[in-house]
Amino acid sequence: MRAHYLTPPAIRPSYVSEHRRMKPVLDQARRLDVGYNPAPEALYEAGSAGFQIWCSPQDNPGGPWSEIQMFPGSFPKAVEYVATVHWKWNDETIVGLELSTCAFALADRFPNHFSDSLIAGRIGMQSIRNRADDIAWAKAKIRALFDLAGVRMPTIEIAED
Repeated sequence: MRAHYLTPPAIRPSYVSEHRRMKPVLDQARRLDVGYNPAPEALYEAGSAGFQIWCSPQDNPGGPWSEIQMFPGSFPKAVEYVATVHWKWNDETIVGLELSTCAFALADRFPNHFSDSLIAGRIGMQSIRNRADDIAWAKAKIRALFDLAGVRMPTIEIAED
């Protein structure tokens, strides 16, 4: 006589299970917190549903970033803000990462070349939002953080202005 087993129902993700799935990523971001950890690779700031990425004089997107002088401010080392990553949700499932970059430091240091205006291109300036070099550098930092956490990285989508 053959035994018939019921196929267990698929476990549907929930906010709790999805936050649990991403917990190792946020734990790594907290371990590498720019506000407390002076190590060169500590360039993250964890939130509840994502994290921020900062750059340093030694580790930055390059180009004009390498020309600016950075200051520690209230952090243990000199850094500047580059990007924010949020979980992208579909109902109760994290379906991706939403990345946005904003090079405020470039607009501050080079006000004749960079602008945070949404019409920067029309006024002959470069936008500080979602610059290609900043996106590429931030994606590498995101991959590194997910690799350290041992979590499969969801697809990265660039946030629209």
